[in-house]
Amino acid sequence: MRRFDTPDPISTVVEIPAGRVRLIAADRGDTAVEVRPANAAKGRDVRAAEQVAVDFGDGVLRIKAATGGRALGPAGSVEVTVKLPAGSHVKAATAGAELRAVGRLGDVVFDGAYRHIKIDEAAGVHLTATDGDVEVGRLNGSADISTMRGDIRITEAAGGKVVLRTQSGDISVGAAAGVSAVLDAGTAYGRIDNALKNDGAPALDIRATTSHGDITARSL
Repeated sequence: MRRFDTPDPISTVVEIPAGRVRLIAADRGDTAVEVRPANAAKGRDVRAAEQVAVDFGDGVLRIKAATGGRALGPAGSVEVTVKLPAGSHVKAATAGAELRAVGRLGDVVFDGAYRHIKIDEAAGVHLTATDGDVEVGRLNGSADISTMRGDIRITEAAGGKVVLRTQSGDISVGAAAGVSAVLDAGTAYGRIDNALKNDGAPALDIRATTSHGDITARSL
């Protein structure tokens, strides 16, 4: 495990081929990083974990897998756990990785999410998933979230423009209490249930589309 002194929120950049990414944000003055093979019994996972570089400088934590040697066979999967200060920003790119974010984060940008995707709280989210349900507890700003197959659920959205897209799955959004909101929704095969409160000056703009699924929006 690597540790770095980080008295303020940081930016984290993650580039791994596949596996799991776990982010734990809390009020703390340091950042801890652990990289393990997704399956310790698989040689390629062990090698992949050994080749992940972890560096920190100028407020940016970089976690990057080696790119050489891919022609020799498929890349392994790794499990990355980062414990970092609350309010930190995250940018990740993977071929397909699960994401679990605990605590309050800043902006989250994640390309290549897969299967299990859950974020407790974020200032903003820009996420693309190849397959899997996407769940966000509290969204404090704008978002652009898409998944090829799976449900999208935002428990509480506080404002901004929120764009949600899935090819096959349901979409549900809750507008924070006291927030005026508007919905622009479309589904080819499904129902739309709009129970948002709109006072004529919406602070939350929701755009939701699905080919097969229901869309539900309500004020909390």
